[in-house]
Parts: sequence; structure tokens; C-alpha cells
Amino acid sequence: MAKKTAPAALQTEVVNDEEWAKILTRKGLVVVDVYSDWSGPCTGMVSILKKIKMEIGGDALSYATASCDRVNDLKRFQGKSEPIWMFIHARRMINLMFGANCPQFLKMLTTELERIQTGDEHEFSIDVSEQSPEEIRLQNIQEETTIAKEIERKSRKQAETKARYEAEMLHLTTSLRNETCLLLFPWVFKDEEGHKRDKKMSPPYVELIEELLPEHYTVEQEMRKRLNEDLLKQILVESTYSFPAAAKQLLFDGKCMFMRLKFVEGERDLDVENHLCTILFNQPALPESEDDWNEECYAGKHCPAFEVYDRESGKFPFVWTPPTPRNKAVVFRTIFTVYTNTTYPYEDKMTKVPIIVFKYDYTRKNDLRIVLEMFEDDVIDFGVFEYDKPTEAKMIAKSIEEFETSTEEKTGYEIFACTVKKVGCEAFLGFAGIGPFHVSENPEKAIEESKLYFPDIAIVEETQSDDEEKPEEENQDNVP
Repeated sequence: MAKKTAPAALQTEVVNDEEWAKILTRKGLVVVDVYSDWSGPCTGMVSILKKIKMEIGGDALSYATASCDRVNDLKRFQGKSEPIWMFIHARRMINLMFGANCPQFLKMLTTELERIQTGDEHEFSIDVSEQSPEEIRLQNIQEETTIAKEIERKSRKQAETKARYEAEMLHLTTSLRNETCLLLFPWVFKDEEGHKRDKKMSPPYVELIEELLPEHYTVEQEMRKRLNEDLLKQILVESTYSFPAAAKQLLFDGKCMFMRLKFVEGERDLDVENHLCTILFNQPALPESEDDWNEECYAGKHCPAFEVYDRESGKFPFVWTPPTPRNKAVVFRTIFTVYTNTTYPYEDKMTKVPIIVFKYDYTRKNDLRIVLEMFEDDVIDFGVFEYDKPTEAKMIAKSIEEFETSTEEKTGYEIFACTVKKVGCEAFLGFAGIGPFHVSENPEKAIEESKLYFPDIAIVEETQSDDEEKPEEENQDNVP
């Protein structure tokens, strides 16, 4: 926007600290129009200023315009889009007004002139570099508004996150209704010396594979994985069960085995979680502690082949299974990640929304600022670039405010690019209505354009865990 200047005879133009210092030495009341370089002084009030000056005359009243971008005392006003009127007397600020409300301006000017003439005290008299009461009031309002918006934004994000989580839980619990899994402790695969032994030499494993599971389940996958506190905490999400300290010692002493199981044909009407608990513990629910085990059940009749010291109870935990469908979904997502994502991929319909890319030139900056504030929740990415060549042009700011305060040399060739959700029509019409010089042809083209301007935003593809990439004998066995 070309800078508009008022007649020099009426308002003295101030563009540096030296000129500002001279203005402060003037006698009488000095009314300064504080402006940003990108907007220029307020021209709408010039006729009023001229009329008042003609009525008063002399040195009792004078006017000036001052750039807040080039005068250090006024830097705090940078980025403001509305007119700012500073009333100065005897080097001190005695009042301040925001906006172009003519009646309010006339009343304030008349009141301050009368106070100077009569010697009455002003409402305040402070250094021009300090904040006025009005500035503090508006700043407090802005901070309260910002805090309220942030609370609302966080609340909305939490609600969206919870909704996505619940949708994924429903998807997984439904998809896995005929599947389950179990965990075998490391000691199951150790011999009398405490050394690793072949699984086929382990009585608990052999009984499970040859006697207990074949009638109802097929073993689809076996995976060896070392547990720690963090991973254990992850797989116990959506479960009230907790392992006792003694059980954790056994659980962390080597690699566990996770088995992925599937109902055999004809058994699809069974409650898979309760059914497996009945097989393992002779009761349809996971026992709360070792004391609840029946010694005749599978989980209660095996013990380590090697001697375990400081073990008061004669029972040794060695098997666990997810007690609920939701906990089972968590275990599958955490342990059998590749299988779950491949076999039961979850499509997050809440985040897959079409987008559109708008580009604006420098002259649309102020209108764009307003629209960005109105539809901030619909803006995915925004950036100010040196010029319109995304493969070469550097992003110089991530917001208009940052551009105005941090970019020292503005060329006027900068372009403002933003990626916006194309959901509903309000945001689209808002951005389209302020004169972009470019709008994406379609959502597919918008994705390509957005990646050019914002290459850091990329789809993160999940990879296999370190354990899943290890050799089969160290990590997993795929059981036909």
C-alpha cells in the first residue's frame, strides 16, 4: 500500500529519533498520529485537525505524524492497524486514544487543552516510552482473550483427540473380535542353569501349544520381545491390572514371548477374552493376584526349572493375556504393530479433509491479517516468502506479525501463502474474497503446492520396531 502523507504545513513528519526529540520540546499540546509504515498516517481526520487548528491558532496546539517502525519510543505500537493518537505536553504523554472516533477525539483534545490553559492536573503524565492506562487495559483484554482462545483451542483439540482415539478403539475392537494374544514370561524358556533353552523343551510352552490351544485357537505369530517399565505401562493401558513387584522381576529377566492367536473356524461366537482366561486360569477373568490361582489350572502348576531365591510364594507367574477388548486392541497396536496396521488399517476420516492453497501479494497483507484471525482454526500452514518461487524463495516469516517486526528490509515483492481446510464455505469464501492472485485448481493440486511451500509437513510412515527386524531366532517365529 502506498504511503499516504498529510500536508506538511499541518502535521510535522517524524521518521527518526532526532526528529522525535525535537517534537517533544514543542510548547503547548502536541497531538501525534502514530502509524505503521505499511498503513501510513490516518488521512480521515485531517479535515478535523485543520478545522481545530484554525480555530485555536498560535503555538497552543500542533500536530505531527510519527512512524512507530522508526522511532524507538514508539516501537511498542508496531503491527497495529488502527490509528493511534498520542497527546504530549512538556515532554510527557498526558493521554492516548486508539481509533478514529471523531467525537471522542474532539472531547479528549478539548479537555487536554483546557487543562493546560487552567493548570489543572491531567489524568496521568508519564514518559512517552511508557504504557498508558489505556494501553495496559487493552493489553489485559488482549491477554485474557488470548488465554480464553488458547483454553478453547486446547479443549477442542482434546475433544478431537479423544474422538479419534475412541473411533480407532471401536475399529480395532470390532476387527479383532476373533483374535487375541498372550504373553509368556522369560523363565519359561530357561533351563536348570538359567540359560536359554529351545521352546520345544519347555513344559509350559509344549502343554500350551500341544494340548490347550489347538482345539479352539491357531497360533498365527510368536514374537520375542524384552519388556521394561515403559513398554509394560503401554500395554497395560485400558486395563486395571498391575503386575506385582516380584512378577516384574521375572518379567524383565530376559525376553518374553508374545503369541498372536485366532479362533479356529466354528468358534466365532465365543467371548475370546473370557474364553482364553478360562483355559489359562480356570476362571473367565484375569486373577487379581497369584493367591487367586487354582493350583490345578495351567497358570498355577508350572515353576522355573532353575532355583529362584527369595521367593516366599510357591507360585510363579508366567502367563498373561489382555483382560478386555480395549486392552487387547492396545496390545495389538503396541506389540503387533506391523500386523495390525497392515491387516486392519485405520483411516482417520477426521483428519483427511480436502485443502486449498491461497497466495496473496504484499498489497493484501492487511485484509489477510483480518481473515487469518477470523478463520485461524481452518489454517493448516502459513508463511511469508521472499518472492513467488517456492523451490528457491526463502520463508522469511511464519506470521504477518513476525514479518512486520522481524523483517528489516521489505521489498514489496513478498508473497503470503496459506494452506486452508476446504470444509464448509465460510473460510473458503473469506480467503477467496480478499483478492488472492492464486487459488489451487483442486484439492489434489493443493497437496502438491502445499508440499512445495511447506516441505517439512510430511506424512510420517510407521516403521517396524527394532525387535521386529531382528533375526527370527532372536525375535519372532511365524507359526503356520
